[in-house]
Amino acid sequence: MAAQAIVKGGFWPENGVGVLTLIGEDSYGRHRVAHALGTKGMAATRERMEKLLGAAPGVQATCIRTYVSNSEELGGKRPIAQDVLIYRPTTAADVTEIKDTLLTYSTRTYDPTPVPNKDGNPLGDR
Repeated sequence: MAAQAIVKGGFWPENGVGVLTLIGEDSYGRHRVAHALGTKGMAATRERMEKLLGAAPGVQATCIRTYVSNSEELGGKRPIAQDVLIYRPTTAADVTEIKDTLLTYSTRTYDPTPVPNKDGNPLGDR
């Protein structure tokens, strides 16, 4: 059971929220991953992941975002443009790249031969 806080007054109760639930580490980590995959920079990776889940490489991955483009004029109608982030069949190399992207920093790193910190310097004695 997640920890909960009963809110007594202020912004949240006035807007219909009387109980706030703590986001646990597991759901917080999932939230961060979902947020990162929702950005434009990771949209192509997300599209490949969605196509490759439960499917073999070779499925068409398509991610096209539309946006209102800049205009030289101060007023008037602005044209709609498209960003083609990915438009190609997936490959086996995509699976390797996704694993490398998501699992690169998932293992704990440590110094197998630590140097004693004799003078209390936070940077160590190196």
